[in-house]
Amino acid sequence: MTTHSTIVFDPMLPVGLVGIIGLALLVLTVFTYHQVGSRVGKGMNVLLMAFRLAGIALVLLVILQPSILEPVPVPEGKQITIVGVDTSRSMLQPDVEKQPRIEAARSLLMEAGVVRRDGAVADSDVRWFEFHEDAAPLTGSLLELPAKGETTRFHRSVNTMLNSIGPGETPQAVVLLTDGHDFEMVNPAKTAFLTRARQTPIYAVSFGGQGKARDVSVRITNYQPYCYVKQKARINAALRLVGCEHETINVALWRQGKVIQTQRVNADEQPQVQVQFEVTEPETGQFEYEIQAVPLTGETDVANNSAITFLNVIDQQIRVLVLEGSPYWDTTFLQRSLMRNDKVELDCATQYADKRARFIRKKNVEGELKIPATAEDFNRYDVIILGRAAEQLLNRKQLDALQTYVNELGGAVIFSRGKAFEGELADNELEPVVWDQTPAEQTRLQIGREGRALAPFRALAEQSGGTEGMPELIASRGIKEKKPLTAVLASAKDEASGQVTPAMVHRRYGRGQALSVGVDGLWRWAFNAKVEGNNTAFDRFWDQMLLWLMAARDVMPNRQFSLNTSAANLQLGEKAYFRLVMREPDPKVREVPIVFYHGEKEVGRTSLTATDPDEMARLSAEFLPEKTGKYRALARFPDGTSQESRFMVYNENLEETEVAADAAYLKKLCAQSGGRVLEPSELGRLLSDLKLGKLDTTPRTRVKTIWDQPWLFYLIGLLLGTDWFLRRRWGLC
Repeated sequence: MTTHSTIVFDPMLPVGLVGIIGLALLVLTVFTYHQVGSRVGKGMNVLLMAFRLAGIALVLLVILQPSILEPVPVPEGKQITIVGVDTSRSMLQPDVEKQPRIEAARSLLMEAGVVRRDGAVADSDVRWFEFHEDAAPLTGSLLELPAKGETTRFHRSVNTMLNSIGPGETPQAVVLLTDGHDFEMVNPAKTAFLTRARQTPIYAVSFGGQGKARDVSVRITNYQPYCYVKQKARINAALRLVGCEHETINVALWRQGKVIQTQRVNADEQPQVQVQFEVTEPETGQFEYEIQAVPLTGETDVANNSAITFLNVIDQQIRVLVLEGSPYWDTTFLQRSLMRNDKVELDCATQYADKRARFIRKKNVEGELKIPATAEDFNRYDVIILGRAAEQLLNRKQLDALQTYVNELGGAVIFSRGKAFEGELADNELEPVVWDQTPAEQTRLQIGREGRALAPFRALAEQSGGTEGMPELIASRGIKEKKPLTAVLASAKDEASGQVTPAMVHRRYGRGQALSVGVDGLWRWAFNAKVEGNNTAFDRFWDQMLLWLMAARDVMPNRQFSLNTSAANLQLGEKAYFRLVMREPDPKVREVPIVFYHGEKEVGRTSLTATDPDEMARLSAEFLPEKTGKYRALARFPDGTSQESRFMVYNENLEETEVAADAAYLKKLCAQSGGRVLEPSELGRLLSDLKLGKLDTTPRTRVKTIWDQPWLFYLIGLLLGTDWFLRRRWGLC
């Protein structure tokens, strides 16, 4: 076939406006070069003007977008019509004249005369497919076609249908009978590009309305690797609601097979509602908790109404080292509080005179207490607390070791009195902020947005009167410099001026974390007439602060090996990831075996191994569960100890819960491919026209730009650049 091409213009701006711009530039250029022409010869001036005008002309030409109008030849070969029938589970939704959508599709095809009453399809010019996760040729009777697909992937299915076209065949159109459910999440424009490239429009008949499914699904939203005996732990879950507007949902918390707490939740018109339970365990062990929503009347799927999580309860003491170079009430009260705390094993070093320090050890152990000298020495502690004038106790080498302990070994350090170092040690990367040393007196603590959800500040908020009922602080300070990744957890408000400044800040530093307290007078919280005994707000705050910092560490207190799991709940098809961290790196430990059980049956074995040569203290493994249910992973360590981690695998089929038809998706898909969404009554005529070849087969044209060539832009740059170079050389710039 002979084709002819025609050059046309497709301007970016109206042609008249381009002409006005060109004329203005021409007049301005001629006038300018006439003015400067007296300084050079006439020939030089004409040459400069020629370069400038040629460059301007090419720029205007680009704006006009010269293009070639090419005819697109009519496709040749055997014309094939592709028909795809959606067989995903959402097609079982009975909202089309009280019959399932798949039945409505069958009836429509019979009425259109393309399928016989026995369900057979025999037209050789029509290629039939069923599709859900992928497309497959339709064999047998359409009446026996089940809708059992667990998901719908339009992009993959359409691609498979198009790839079925062989040599000597040309697809005319793709016709889809579907409700528009797509879980592949591929932009419909990308799918339409597949068919548009082959000049094959997509037509679709949409089945179904908004759907009337009712479903409540429960998912655990937090994962706490471990908590301590008698420590409050929160179990959070999200209720995902479909068709439950203004319903009251009864939610129960089960522990080891018994209901221990209940809540009533009003759904209003929200698609998701959060629920939260607080629990405490008096003994160590691993405990199973289940959050269960009572099924609603007529609910589609009740198997997803519950979710299970596991709480690991430990009693190992947190090892804390306090270093104070300038004793003050805040440090004194903090030491006494930690001495009383049965979760803490405390060591203290306090400088009370020049080169003279007092060492206190809560636990009687053999050996002299010394200030750590290396990162490994610091790593024997879980948390390091620094007071003021810490340079009296640490030198530069020890400070570098402390930074390595936090940055590389995942340690935690608390600057309990703001600026900890003076002199040359004041310049360090460890402190999250540089505090201003000018204090503001009579301030009161305010919990910040990022601190409200944290256990230490919840403990304060639960105190009678909250933070407003707490004694005033002695002083607060502003911040001169805040380092990256630093979050303000609490602020201090000056009672006189109303000025608010940061009071407590937290920063992630490498693998570890640093907390800095920039206020004086927290010890006043230890005096509360409403609280008997030693369980004051001051005690509870520091108790919860240590536990919160420990929860963010990869290692467990007083353990060489710590096994962590990525999640307590996994969707079927997702992998579970396991990470083993050694407190003290041991090059001899290169792998650790881990065994997986489904119930009591062993279902897999693998080994935790190092994947990074620079991270030999961190081993990892992964496991892909094949079934739903309860799993446990058991790792046995070289020191003779073992650790078990449990997780739950569930399967949620959105095809049966999110059943609303997606007509908007189908409209975009069809329009961008060159087709459209059909009314059911139009299907028969469309298929008939396709069979008779009555679709528009007039040769089409397409516009192909010819201005977007690299050489053209190089030429524009060369012309304008030569003009600038010559003017500069001849002294005209």
